[in-house]
Amino acid sequence: MLRVKPQADQDGTTDLTSLIDVVFILLIFFILAASFAVHSIDFDLPAVRTSKALSGRVVEIRLNRDGTFLCDGVPTKKEELDERLASIIVQFKARPGQIVLMADPKAPAGEMIYLVDTVRQHGGEKLHVATAPRAEK
Repeated sequence: MLRVKPQADQDGTTDLTSLIDVVFILLIFFILAASFAVHSIDFDLPAVRTSKALSGRVVEIRLNRDGTFLCDGVPTKKEELDERLASIIVQFKARPGQIVLMADPKAPAGEMIYLVDTVRQHGGEKLHVATAPRAEK
């Protein structure tokens, strides 16, 4: 029988290239997975019978019960909302998208009107209002 001895590396070290490749691939995977994490606040939407799902890039603006705003999950002061909406609408010219208002049913109507007016001032063409399906009786 022929005996074969494993050959040792010539300099006595192990090649770590493939291990480093695997670590980088895992790192990229976890970075991408973290970027898709969704942060949200749960509240009830007004119920309706007619609604449709939106597709494509969607920017959510939440109007809370106390009149505060969240723009894509980031708390935004009313004074900052004007500038933020302007930059979003400018980005839509390069990459089209839609603005969705998710308003608490008990949110102040004046704040909702302010938001609609601000979107129109910056050339926004559409503002969708998110709803929840109405329970059938």
